[in-house]
Amino acid sequence: MSKSKKIKIPFSIITALAKIWSSTLRYKQIEYDNYICLKKQEQPVLFGIWHGELFPLCYLHRNQNIRVLVSPSRDGEIIANVLLKLGYTLARGSSNKTGVKALISMLKKFRQDPRDMVITLDGPTGPRHKIKDGILFLAYKLELPIIPVRVCISKKFVFNSWDKFELPYPFAKCEVKYGKPILVKDKNFEFYKKYLYKELDLLYVR
Repeated sequence: MSKSKKIKIPFSIITALAKIWSSTLRYKQIEYDNYICLKKQEQPVLFGIWHGELFPLCYLHRNQNIRVLVSPSRDGEIIANVLLKLGYTLARGSSNKTGVKALISMLKKFRQDPRDMVITLDGPTGPRHKIKDGILFLAYKLELPIIPVRVCISKKFVFNSWDKFELPYPFAKCEVKYGKPILVKDKNFEFYKKYLYKELDLLYVR
């Protein structure tokens, strides 16, 4: 008897399903001016988000010339293909201590081609809701403001994964909340982590 084979769904189908699913969501952007004011000044930013809240943002910020740091893992490959179809540019690697090469790559790419960037604060493998140094390192080196972002979903399915990944039900309400810019002025990353944790928690309960 032959071994059962895993069914591989083409990336094009995954992307099409993600677009259709996301287009049904009812988005509401709260305190979006925290980002728009910087955008009008042509000031690039670093969006800091939790890995588990990523899904609604992918569609909402499509085709906005944003660069995303994506893990080189198998799951990362799926996400990368979807993001490319949604108009993002990519940097591959993780944001933890083993992802030094990826961070250096992002530094170089930004200096060659400045644009907004997205980094999952606790990605790509967790622990959940534990901020890693990657985004703080980039913010300090590039003198970029961090915009913390939270997503509150009215009805959702929560996966039994390390990040408790949230998939909104079709037609669910998605409140996307943008925090005030955070400037990392020195290498005291632990201080800025505490401040960032506080801002992320406040955004969720507002």
